[in-house]
Amino acid sequence: MISLGGWQIGRGQAKADLQRRYEQAPGHLPLMLSAQTQAQSGEIVWAQVQGHFDATQQLLLDNQSHQRQPGYHVWTPLRLKDAGVVMVDRGWIAANLDRTRLPQLAAPSTEQVIQGYWKLPPAPGLRVQSDLCETQGWPRIAQYPTVADLRCVYGDKLAGGILLMAPEAEGGYLRDWQIGAELSPLKHYGYAGQWFAFTAVLWFFYIRLSLKKTP
Repeated sequence: MISLGGWQIGRGQAKADLQRRYEQAPGHLPLMLSAQTQAQSGEIVWAQVQGHFDATQQLLLDNQSHQRQPGYHVWTPLRLKDAGVVMVDRGWIAANLDRTRLPQLAAPSTEQVIQGYWKLPPAPGLRVQSDLCETQGWPRIAQYPTVADLRCVYGDKLAGGILLMAPEAEGGYLRDWQIGAELSPLKHYGYAGQWFAFTAVLWFFYIRLSLKKTP
């Protein structure tokens, strides 16, 4: 149990390091994205890409709320000069009360230089089977698609991740990224404390029982 507590401390320190890198990311030179770029698990980096938004093939990531209001995150493919594609999360938009009426989505038509946070697509607590590739019409409702799901729709030249558009950039929707929360080390430190406390309790009872057995 001591080793489990130590492991959680190590996980917390790793998360703290990632959180520092996330907070400092906008001050660093951005990673230049291409169709070959692959996001790494647990990492968030400041990145940049240049291309044209394809407003005709957008996704709406479902079950996204803001201040208890239901809505979507708007995912728009950015098409590069070499025919590659980078998926861009342009932010949150409210859902209509009638969920059959999808929001009207606009996107800049001119060439864009987009900066933001590059990471793997978000994952749900419980993943359900995706039928994104078989769905017809646009925009399409998406339920936490994987990179493989997205490549089924947009082709193999899709970069392996998603770019969260910088909050101050034009051409997007509401962007109040809560990335820092998923990098917080506090959960791991809490788990470590529980393991250490449990170990201390066991030692207390062990010593107490040993003393009782001593003549």
